[in-house]
Amino acid sequence: MKQALIVIDMQNGFLNPESPLCIRDARATVPACAQVIAACRRADIPVVFVNRAYRADGSDVEHTRRQLWAQGGKPLTPGSTGPISIENPPEFGRREKDYEIIKPRYSAFFQTALDLLLRRLKVDTVLLAGTTTPNCIRTTCYDAISLDYRVRVLEDCCSSNTEEIQRSNMRDMANVGAEICSSAGFLQELEGGKLSVRPAMAEDLDRCAEIEAACFPPEQAASRETIRARIASYGNHFLVGELSGTIVGFVMGPVICREFIADEMFGDAGCHSESHPWQSVFSLAVHPDWQRMGCGREMLDALIVQARREKRRGVTLTCLERKLKYYESFGFVNRGVSQSIHGGAVWYDMTLAL
Repeated sequence: MKQALIVIDMQNGFLNPESPLCIRDARATVPACAQVIAACRRADIPVVFVNRAYRADGSDVEHTRRQLWAQGGKPLTPGSTGPISIENPPEFGRREKDYEIIKPRYSAFFQTALDLLLRRLKVDTVLLAGTTTPNCIRTTCYDAISLDYRVRVLEDCCSSNTEEIQRSNMRDMANVGAEICSSAGFLQELEGGKLSVRPAMAEDLDRCAEIEAACFPPEQAASRETIRARIASYGNHFLVGELSGTIVGFVMGPVICREFIADEMFGDAGCHSESHPWQSVFSLAVHPDWQRMGCGREMLDALIVQARREKRRGVTLTCLERKLKYYESFGFVNRGVSQSIHGGAVWYDMTLAL
């Protein structure tokens, strides 16, 4: 199977609420699309951006859209900038090896060279992402099937103006033979399937420092030297997660003597002792390229299982308010606002009794 990722109409003119052509849920799919794009590049899967661009005089705008287009500032014209522009989101980080095709209508195959490009690349399977699901994604899906391509639609990388429209069109595409899958499932498949969790080693320092810096603001992130000291002092409680040999994240914390984490512990590797009762979690970090794949959950589960095996009293951590529900899903209990002022943020103590 040779795949290609087709990213359709993910442009400011369809993403920005200030544009008359904005699709309500399109902007929310940008992070998932960006993850898939980055993963496909790593795997040498061709990435094809299929975009819209209208002539400034409107002579090639669909007659069903022409009035809205003219009254809305003529979006998606070459050289346009801002909320109505033809530009793709900066999160996608367009690369020289990416392909771009301009399409005149809904389907990415209609009056374009997409079919020729895919056959030259020996592609037999297309991955569809973008907007809008009932129009551009669906027509591209049907044309691809008619041209004998296998079609996989990345559901959370596609968008519609309502949830009902989204569900109905996904169901219809599945009924004609397209495979509907999540970006997380696709990424796990692409990255080798199962996450491997193991204790950190000294040679993991650079990658762990890179992940820490990518996941936390400077005032909260641990320094490279602090991470080095943590690996050296309690490496068995510093677990890294690997996919296909690449470290994608880590969970770590010393075993401490008290139920709640104190700020002075963050800079003191000596607070750890195997005889203490509480397994702490100082950091749970997954590199942005691998987030939303369940890696963080697998790593924290592994640390909890280890703490239970070592007969700890429980697991303790601090988190921001927006993360409370996430940790509650593991069974952690919110114990109220923490005394911690780490990084100038408001933290909450959470504990999991074992």
